[in-house]
Amino acid sequence: MLRKVYILNMDKVVYKRDFGKGLSEQEFNTIVPDIIREAFSKRGKEIGVYDYFKYKISYIIDKSTNYTFMFISGLSDDFERLQTELIRFKNEFISMFGEVMNEELDNSILEIINPVIDNIHRNLKPKISLVGFSGVGKTTITKLIRAEEIPLEHIPTITGDVATIKIGKLSFYLWDFAGQDQFSFLWNKFIKGSDAVLLITDSTLKNIEKTKYFLELIKEEAPYAHSAVIGNKQDLPEAVSVERIEQMLGVKTYSMIAIETGNRKKMIQIIADILDISADISPLLKPLIERDNLMNQAQIALESGDFLGAAHFFEEIAEKCLEIGDYSLSIDFYNKCEKLKEISIQQ
Repeated sequence: MLRKVYILNMDKVVYKRDFGKGLSEQEFNTIVPDIIREAFSKRGKEIGVYDYFKYKISYIIDKSTNYTFMFISGLSDDFERLQTELIRFKNEFISMFGEVMNEELDNSILEIINPVIDNIHRNLKPKISLVGFSGVGKTTITKLIRAEEIPLEHIPTITGDVATIKIGKLSFYLWDFAGQDQFSFLWNKFIKGSDAVLLITDSTLKNIEKTKYFLELIKEEAPYAHSAVIGNKQDLPEAVSVERIEQMLGVKTYSMIAIETGNRKKMIQIIADILDISADISPLLKPLIERDNLMNQAQIALESGDFLGAAHFFEEIAEKCLEIGDYSLSIDFYNKCEKLKEISIQQ
């Protein structure tokens, strides 16, 4: 997953975009100047990559302007894909700012490049795998994330399901594979290359013990993936507590009742946690959080009879929907806004 984007003029950062946790400021200031000096040396490479603990630092330089374009991503990210997007990023930036690159560039002007970066992030979208045996609730959790109708009976997933999911501005591949033993020959292929793995258990003692098998498979096929356990069906009387599950499996465990649609927000927060994304500051999820808060304020205004206030909140919600890309929902809220304004005038 693409976590941070930088543009530097020699050692000076002229542009920065954060999508998730990456190098700390201290680590960046320690490592990056050496990378840049080596890249601009006589034997330096125009494009290169370094692995640093949990992160991959990839870059491309432009010697004619002394500019460096840099991505901080996860170790599981493929360098060939990163290289393609770095070249595109450099070319797009030079096309936009080539004539003024030697001047002091204002931050507000540099924001013009943000849509390009958003598109690059979508192209490098992370892969999240839902792993677990049949009947533990993987497909139900998938539908919860996708805000689809929750199935009332268990229908086994045949071979698996791969979907592109969009939450706020965060796009990712969600892999829900078949948990039946007859498809075990496919399991390693589904897990391979994952940025994050959510290990699903039905919270029964027998299933938790069986689930230990997948921990070894994750180590073999996705050693750099962020992993967590979802203790599903916590409402059942025989459910083992999440604290006990975490102790047994040695992996961070979250409580879940996937058949309750109200848990979608909790599931989104779990995804943010496992991808090391701060929902409060990330440009990927921040608009979604802000929209939810506005909806709560609009509801309070309606309940108190403040229709004009609710109309203003609906207008802001419509703008947030537009920012996120929910165009049809944006139109709905604009229409509601206009109707509420008419009602407030008639009062």
